[in-house]
Amino acid sequence: MGACASSHSHSKFPTTPSKTKAPSSSSLTASKRRDAGVFESFRRPSSIMVMDMEGKGIREYPRPIPASHVVSETPGCFLCNSESLHVGTCMPRVPDDEDLLPGRIYFLVPASKSREPLTLPLLCDLAVKASSALAAATTNSVQRR
Repeated sequence: MGACASSHSHSKFPTTPSKTKAPSSSSLTASKRRDAGVFESFRRPSSIMVMDMEGKGIREYPRPIPASHVVSETPGCFLCNSESLHVGTCMPRVPDDEDLLPGRIYFLVPASKSREPLTLPLLCDLAVKASSALAAATTNSVQRR
């Protein structure tokens, strides 16, 4: 794969007008009620979640903490905010002086991966691992720092 350059461009896909009939307001209301149960079951963690890329370990921090503190515990890695991942670009490093924020999931990424563009299969793999780790964290005790 090619080396990364700082790029934040994201392609926009043109939309085409839909040929389907718009749903009625009563069906939208019923749909919202039905979907509310699905979204109620997924909540952001109230703490900061940090996991390695293998999905083997997850750490939880109850309040904001500098990225440098977490990175110092894992030499040879950098932190990446899960909300900053985009296919085809490098995983952006969280600056050492930036505080990690509650409700966010961060990945510990080996420094050797810092110049590799993120692939769709890797992004999907990380999403599955994060989901599994979060599910396990709700049923088991999580390593607290």
